[in-house]
Amino acid sequence: MKNRVEQQWLEILKTFADNYWDSEIEQAHDLFNTPYPHNDDKDYIKKTTFLDNAKRSKLQMLKYLAQSKSGAIHPTGENSMEEKTEAAKLIQLAQQRINETKN
Repeated sequence: MKNRVEQQWLEILKTFADNYWDSEIEQAHDLFNTPYPHNDDKDYIKKTTFLDNAKRSKLQMLKYLAQSKSGAIHPTGENSMEEKTEAAKLIQLAQQRINETKN
């Protein structure tokens, strides 16, 4: 028997992720296209560390959103083949969008 409250929460997360996926991908592109400061910048280390931490956080957010969109957030082993396939499609779509931006 599934926890009804947990299931309702997961549906809310999925809806949220569906609504914000595209904008988060675009923000990730902008963030990763942000140049590092020049080596002679007096705050080089601070700015570089901040930028690296922001990139890492954005990737973690995208991962969580992808999991939420696919419905694959539940105990290990309970993912259906359909959920795994949907997650793989989202990863492939993200890779295509990243590659399009590079060109």
